[in-house]
Amino acid sequence: MNERPFLLSALVDFPDDCQRFEFTEELLAQLVDRLQWMGVRRVYWNYYHDGHWEWFKHYEPEGGVIRTLDNLGDPMRAGRRLAHERGLEFFAVIKPYENGVSHAKPKAVLTSEGVTGLPGIGGYYHVEPWVLERPELRVRARQADLPRGLEEIPVTRIQLRQKDMAPLRIRPQDLEIWTSDDNNGYSRRDLEFNVTEGVVTCPRDVVDIDGDPVTGKGDEIRVLDITGLNLLDPFIAVTTGFEDGEGTFTNTAVEMIRAFGPDDRPLPIVVASHKAIWRPQRDLRSGDLEYDTGLGSAVVRLDVSNSAAEFKNILTYADDVPDGVIAFAKGRNRYLSGSLCEGYPEVEAYWMDWVSDCIAAGVDGLDVRISCHSSWTDSPQIYGFNPPVAAEYERRYGVNPDVEPYDPVLLGDVRGDLYDRFLRSAKARLAAAELPLHHHIELESFRPDASPSRVRTRPGNITFHWRRWLRTGLADETTLFGRAWPPERLLSDAFVQDVLDEVAGTSVPAHLSLPVKVSGADGGRLADQIECTYRSGRLDGYTIYETAALYDSHKTGADGRLSFLPGLTEAVRERAEELGLV
Repeated sequence: MNERPFLLSALVDFPDDCQRFEFTEELLAQLVDRLQWMGVRRVYWNYYHDGHWEWFKHYEPEGGVIRTLDNLGDPMRAGRRLAHERGLEFFAVIKPYENGVSHAKPKAVLTSEGVTGLPGIGGYYHVEPWVLERPELRVRARQADLPRGLEEIPVTRIQLRQKDMAPLRIRPQDLEIWTSDDNNGYSRRDLEFNVTEGVVTCPRDVVDIDGDPVTGKGDEIRVLDITGLNLLDPFIAVTTGFEDGEGTFTNTAVEMIRAFGPDDRPLPIVVASHKAIWRPQRDLRSGDLEYDTGLGSAVVRLDVSNSAAEFKNILTYADDVPDGVIAFAKGRNRYLSGSLCEGYPEVEAYWMDWVSDCIAAGVDGLDVRISCHSSWTDSPQIYGFNPPVAAEYERRYGVNPDVEPYDPVLLGDVRGDLYDRFLRSAKARLAAAELPLHHHIELESFRPDASPSRVRTRPGNITFHWRRWLRTGLADETTLFGRAWPPERLLSDAFVQDVLDEVAGTSVPAHLSLPVKVSGADGGRLADQIECTYRSGRLDGYTIYETAALYDSHKTGADGRLSFLPGLTEAVRERAEELGLV
């Protein structure tokens, strides 16, 4: 056996496992058996309570969620029992800010599905029942940043902004304006307008959703100004008549379009395109677009066909993916879709109920993860100004940040302190049950240069005091959580080295967690990543994230059992044997 306590783990995010086919206890046992055979000695299990599962039932109504819950009862308890029967450790992972996903559906669509939602600009959000009954406890926008009366202000000018000075092929007659009353199908408007081409200076550095440069501050870019408008429609989309996919008019969605009212007054807007995370195949003619869901930094091409036949996978962020539309709606969302504000005692008590439920389920410990699907927005900087946060900031610094000038660094510290109040309560309750508390340190979103794709996964305007967690004993172990970078990049990164130095200085065991997709589902590559982490000498384990990526998660095999991807788990088992981990 290896002299160092290097631990191979796996994370089960069970809704991904049972979305598309029914899980029985036999199938779950097969999964746990395969994990043990691979060399896994600890199972992490994402915690979902009954309210969470209500959403998953609706998300995949023809899938296996409902039948799986009938078969297993609480899946986490079933997983814990099976893991313990095989001598494996079993840890629950809670995500305090996870209470639904950040995409809205038109009210008529959601109602037809038998769901009551919370209103946002693009439609209604399906959230868990506890949040539905207490919408004011969600993370709230700054009052001074919420425009009012916009529904009475017409759009008189639209500016389209290209990322560079490349020649434009869009002519005035190519442009089309489509509108919608409810974001549930758009119609082309027969409008007369003027179009002029110009050049402006980019006011800031622009990066795409992965953080890669698009346009530098001070660079000149080409623009098209559409004037002579008088639009009061709630949803406005700009397309072209091009039928091909050869367009060059590109920019990020939030940078591509500006809207102006009377006296050329800039109007605050949220944007959309054909890109979407959930239900990615969209068509503005017959359906809705996703507004303000953290995709605003994805690069859009405007002068291409907007036909749905072109959308092979519009979720892809690559510049050459067809899109063909840029849309906007006036205003800002008053709340994040589902994330709760840490400043309320009621929210802390609710989260503590999750902790108690995990303890009652017989887990061996609890890990806490920040990133979620409930905080996605293109404007994270305006959220986090709930009354308890504002009151604590004013108590410390003498001003109300909700309506007065404030220091965002100090605001982040205030919210981080309020969040740590929950962690201390969780630590005490777990300690009373003689159980450890672990924390995710998120290597790609806790960093100062986080890409938009990672910023969107956590509430803005909050500093997560990960050094404090390590130095004060709040963290018995830590999961170093990555999403897109392989171990080689992470272990050579300055911020990650800083985290590892802190981990070493506090003697807190640290485990690297990466998605299977980082290896491209290549067994040899996944095995190499585990070995790279092992041989770094700076980490105590590797977590395979997540189990649904190990097998065909769309259907079972002809024998009714899980169909593990050829060579993937076998390569991990072979490497674990070579390293002495089994």
